[in-house]
Parts: sequence; structure tokens; C-alpha cells
Amino acid sequence: MTIELKPEIEALIQEHIQRGPYRTTSEFVEQAVRMLHQEEELWAIEKEEIGEKIERGLGEFERGEYLSEEESRARRQEHKATWLAQRLTR
Repeated sequence: MTIELKPEIEALIQEHIQRGPYRTTSEFVEQAVRMLHQEEELWAIEKEEIGEKIERGLGEFERGEYLSEEESRARRQEHKATWLAQRLTR
């Protein structure tokens, strides 16, 4: 297979070959394609999960199960404080 790349992409590949674990352009492209494929598979799964969460949230809203603006802000602040505390203890 022959492919044409923009010069800046070719230069990027050469940089990775010179400094990284790839010995050839083929090795680099093979790994890049594998990684892209894995990323697309994960995105497909996440997309489905996001859709389910949106549907669940809309259902809750329709049933009147939602937070006020103040409650939402307080909850976000609690989550942020917990997240920051966890990051600082690492």
C-alpha cells in the first residue's frame, strides 16, 4: 500500500522514529492505526453510556427530580473539594 502524507506529518513520524521505540515508518503507522482503532472503540462505548445518562437525566427532570441552582452549585463545590483533596494526597 502506498499513501501520501503532508510533509509536516512525515516530519512528525521521522521525529518519533529517531527518538522512540519505532524502527521504521511501518512500525509507527501500524501502532498509530491500532491506537486509533482502540480509541474509536472506546468512544463508541462511551457514546452509548453518555446517551443512557442523558436519557436517565431527562427522565429524572420530567419527574421533577432535580436540584435547584444553589443545590447544584454546592454539590459541584463538594465534588471539587473532594477531587482536590485526593490529588493533594497522592
